Amino acid sequence: MNIVIHGVERLLMEKKLDELKKKYHCSVEEMNLMSYYMGETPMSQVLEDAKTPPFLTGYKMVIMKEPLFLTSKKQKTVNEKDVAMFIDYISHDNPTTVFVIYHDEGNFDERKKVMKTLRKHAQFFEMDHVSFNQLYKSTREAVHSRGCKIEDEALTLLLNRIGEDLYEISHQVDKLCLYTKDIKVEDINKLVAAPLEEDVFALTNAILKHDLNKTMMIYKDLMVTNHEPIALIGLIANSLRNLYQVKLLSRKGYQDKEIARMCGLNPRAIYPIRKNGEGFEINELLEKLNALSELDIKIKTGLIDKQRGLELFLLNMES
Repeated sequence: MNIVIHGVERLLMEKKLDELKKKYHCSVEEMNLMSYYMGETPMSQVLEDAKTPPFLTGYKMVIMKEPLFLTSKKQKTVNEKDVAMFIDYISHDNPTTVFVIYHDEGNFDERKKVMKTLRKHAQFFEMDHVSFNQLYKSTREAVHSRGCKIEDEALTLLLNRIGEDLYEISHQVDKLCLYTKDIKVEDINKLVAAPLEEDVFALTNAILKHDLNKTMMIYKDLMVTNHEPIALIGLIANSLRNLYQVKLLSRKGYQDKEIARMCGLNPRAIYPIRKNGEGFEINELLEKLNALSELDIKIKTGLIDKQRGLELFLLNMES
């Protein structure tokens, strides 16, 4: 039988692979499980193993990893003859071999004959991005399975900080559950580092709200962690630009999914940006963007030092 496991969520892909190993009783200990990396192993060796019957077990599993020949990329270790052999095997597979093609490096090239054959003769399991609701539910279940509980606000903050990386979510849940059985917002703030984007978002808000104390506090924290002023200027400008574009498109009646596509943003990011933008005027957003653009030119032409220029911009919020 032929099985394809592919996608971007490696944790889910590994879970599916583990399920198949258990289902068909395949393991290294049973000597009926082999993995091959196509950048290192000849196709003939992989297919020869797949054709060989299992020894003293009902099934054997052969896992093919890094099958770049199924994509638009070239794979030096795989030639046309190899692809022809692969197509022949897929079309007449060994029923006692669980042949798993494991692919986590981009999309397949569906135009290729080999992919059309694979679609016809293999079962596909696609592990794509999970929705925020699915992520929220599965993370809460992961916390509960460890005998712990987590506040709603703390769970939302955790996911906002980590994003969609399931491995990192699992790691952080382990760490938090070792620290406390009742996870609160203060525990997240203490143990889970805020990403740079979150700090820049907070800095942008402080700038627009003319909160000088908070602005300088966040700025100093960022400088302590050795963030380049030029990079910060770019990130602040990007944050302001997102606020401006989302606010403008929302006024024109576009839905969040359409705005995300037009702005090249994660759909999950649109709602908080839109809600945040409700407190600011479009003209002020444009003024700040223009001021940053002028500052960028002055720095690049040597008219002002980059750190001094950024600090003057932050101090000059009332103008």
